[in-house]
Amino acid sequence: MKRLLSIIVLAGALTACNNSADSTAEKKDSLDSLASERKEMIDSSADVRKDVIDSTTKHKKEALDRVDSAMNKK
Repeated sequence: MKRLLSIIVLAGALTACNNSADSTAEKKDSLDSLASERKEMIDSSADVRKDVIDSTTKHKKEALDRVDSAMNKK
């Protein structure tokens, strides 16, 4: 019984590994889709970081301007 079960499991594994139902075109489309999603994620992340940097720069410049104007009043 153990041998029969082992043979069935082995046959199932070999069959699953040799699944030729996935065509090359389907695999390419899948990889293209994944690459596109990754690119969008990277672009989105870059945009967010740029916005944070711009905002920080703006606030620092405003703070420096306030300090400069306060020092010029004295």
